[in-house]
Amino acid sequence: SSSTSDDDDDDDDCCKQGRNVIHKAVVNVGYSPTFDGEENKEKIVEAHLIVNDGDIDGDFYGETMRLSLSGFLRPEMKFNSFPELIEAINNDVANAKDALDLSIFESLRADSFLVDCNQDWMGSSGGDRNASYEFMNFKETISEFYGQ
Repeated sequence: SSSTSDDDDDDDDCCKQGRNVIHKAVVNVGYSPTFDGEENKEKIVEAHLIVNDGDIDGDFYGETMRLSLSGFLRPEMKFNSFPELIEAINNDVANAKDALDLSIFESLRADSFLVDCNQDWMGSSGGDRNASYEFMNFKETISEFYGQ
C-alpha cells in the first residue's frame, strides 16, 4: 500500500486528485535490471500504483510518497523485451490487487504512518527526513494489530 502526501515546497500538490489517500501498489526495490546493460547503479524504489483512470491527477515525481511494503511477489529479473516486462507487471498488479483486499491487510490500511501524512516520521532502521525506512516482522506486526 502507498500513501501520498503534500510536498512542503508545493502546496498545490496536496490538492491534486489522488493525493493524501491510500492506493494499492506493486513496488520494486532494487537495481531495476529490466534489460542487460541498462541496470541502475544505485538501488532504487519504484512504485506502480494500482488505480483506475481518473483516480489521480498527473504523476508523483518530486512529491513525497509513503510506502508500506507488506508482501513479496517475485525477485527482480531481466526481460528479453518490453512486452514481456509489461506482461509481468500486469500479472504482479493482478496478484497484488486481490491479495491486498484480504482482511489480514485491513489493519495496515489504517496505520497512522499512511493515514496521517502531516505527521513527521523517521524510520528507526535508518535514513533521513527525506528517505527513511523501518523493518518490521510482518507476522509479529499482524499479531499486534489483531491483539494476539
